[in-house]
Amino acid sequence: MVKDGEIHLSLDEARDELAKRWENVELKRAIEVELGEHLLADFNDKPRAVLTRQLCSPDNGLDFFIRRAKYINASPFGWEFHGDTFVHFNEEKKGLSRLRVLLGVGVKATIDIFDFHKAERKALGEIALNTGEKLVDFHHALLNLSQFKIETRDNTLWFKQLGHASDYYYCLLLHFVAHGVLFTNFEFFEDDGSESVFMRDVVNPAIEKIEKKFGMKPMFVRMYSQNQDDDEDFYWWSYPKAENDYIVDYAQKNKLKIKNIKI
Repeated sequence: MVKDGEIHLSLDEARDELAKRWENVELKRAIEVELGEHLLADFNDKPRAVLTRQLCSPDNGLDFFIRRAKYINASPFGWEFHGDTFVHFNEEKKGLSRLRVLLGVGVKATIDIFDFHKAERKALGEIALNTGEKLVDFHHALLNLSQFKIETRDNTLWFKQLGHASDYYYCLLLHFVAHGVLFTNFEFFEDDGSESVFMRDVVNPAIEKIEKKFGMKPMFVRMYSQNQDDDEDFYWWSYPKAENDYIVDYAQKNKLKIKNIKI
């Protein structure tokens, strides 16, 4: 089984390895033949740094990703999945509803922009906010207002065409053998937790199949350091000042509840 320490590259390693593999025409061609119609055109003309999110929002985590993409000389790309099902126990998905903001120095708060209990089991692309605005439109409008330079694409159809996770993860990870680097929060637990099972049954077999066929693993960089505390976690979910102030103003204008929290 592939383990954590065997898979994530440092930024310097990723920069060097991506440059080397991108110039390997034979390797890239072999990957493209293997992917066939499932090769995403966004990877054709330049090396990519990829962040997979159901929906991109210009929080501090996205800013951090874009800066590191630039460091490894790769074009930042947000791989979205609007057709994914909303479940509130998934912290990343709930974070699209419960936005973290600062009301002043050290004053942390959250704002619910839709009722996540009513939205349970709906596709993200179908969810409307308390104001009637679509969830996808809200976060994309916020992204457009920001200074972040990143291309995004909803790959729902691509995922659905491939079907089962074990099929699309193989194709997904093939894009990171020579064409790009995936910034990921994969966790390699030793216990029998659900995420460990997912790694064991879906991700690890895809990595091992790729390594057996092409002689190398996909390129991954850890998105965040492990074992972060609550303050660090809040920071990545919260927003730069301009976006933060826009969200607070939006909440006040639309009479959304702003709830102070203590961390």
